[in-house]
Amino acid sequence: MSTGTSTIYEDRTVRIDDQGVTIRHYYFPYFPFVSKFVPYSQIESVDLGVMSWLSGRLRIWGTTDFSSWYSLDLSRPWKETAVVLTLAGRGAPSFSPKDPDRVETEIRSRIGSHAAN
Repeated sequence: MSTGTSTIYEDRTVRIDDQGVTIRHYYFPYFPFVSKFVPYSQIESVDLGVMSWLSGRLRIWGTTDFSSWYSLDLSRPWKETAVVLTLAGRGAPSFSPKDPDRVETEIRSRIGSHAAN
């Protein structure tokens, strides 16, 4: 992330700016909890996933099925939807923002415009 970026969306779990997506508290248990920055050029797709009690809702950090990796979010058990990013050959970071529909729309519009450039 470079200086002078413009924030498009931000909450406790994620920051979206004109350079890419910063997933907060991704590399727990390292202190301080380290964020993961993903430039739009590395994102192949973005999807919403419904979390059930067996598929991520109880997972406050890590993975349940090794197909996606959830950032640390102590409030995830009270949320129903996760955002899943598919990266070029490098897994699927997942997070549960406050407004998942908006986050998906914002990222989707930027990976589409990035692909056109």
